[in-house]
Amino acid sequence: METSTITIQDINIEKCKKIKNCIESYLIQKPKISLFTLENITKVPYSTLRRIISLKAKPKAETAAKIFSTLGNDKGLFDFMRDYHPAIAAVMTKKFEHNKEYTYVSEKTKSYFSNPSYYLILNLACTTSGTTKKEITFHIGDIGIERLNHLIEEGLVEERLEGRYFGKVGNYKLPFSDTKERIRLSLDYYRLDEAGSINNWMSFQTESINDDGLKALKELNRKHFNERKDQIYNNPMYKGEIKHYSACVSSTFLPYAEDGGVQ
Repeated sequence: METSTITIQDINIEKCKKIKNCIESYLIQKPKISLFTLENITKVPYSTLRRIISLKAKPKAETAAKIFSTLGNDKGLFDFMRDYHPAIAAVMTKKFEHNKEYTYVSEKTKSYFSNPSYYLILNLACTTSGTTKKEITFHIGDIGIERLNHLIEEGLVEERLEGRYFGKVGNYKLPFSDTKERIRLSLDYYRLDEAGSINNWMSFQTESINDDGLKALKELNRKHFNERKDQIYNNPMYKGEIKHYSACVSSTFLPYAEDGGVQ
């Protein structure tokens, strides 16, 4: 009986392949960005990136985290850590438990959720009340029906009740890069003339804080996410047909530190 032994070199090659897939997928979406440019984006040296692409590197967990996180592939990061650094994956699971019941949209279809042409239709359909052709045409005209039919063909939307359409993907989540784009698109529909009324809310704050403050703010945002979900969106008392969105964004402005380093 033949047996095969997996060497450290084999493991490093597999690590490189996973990171390489992440890099190449990003570069396909951003054709104007080169591998050299990624050095500035990821803070990973160009020489290291080249070795990864050629499957000759020995990627450390820190290197993988920089690349996956910066390029917005948080699912890829978790899968990488689960396969090669389970202790880190366990910590990540604990940190992300606020949305553990959500699953990632497949790579094939996730682009629709951040595509301006399909963004609104999917948001309307992926609610408990669904949407109708009348509602879609009211917002974007007859072209909306063509796009709706395409989403049906792609298996993203279905007609469950006569004349009422629902998203087939429930409890979904997307990588950070796609979520960022969805937040940007949502502002196109923010009704500024109703600011301060019962229909909408907007606030914006800036301040300088330390690392502990950043961690505390993240925990607070996670807590608010769960409260919105449990107290409002999952509460039968509030079920209705008014389409609504909410978002919470928190970030440092620049990767700059006064000591001359980077954050």
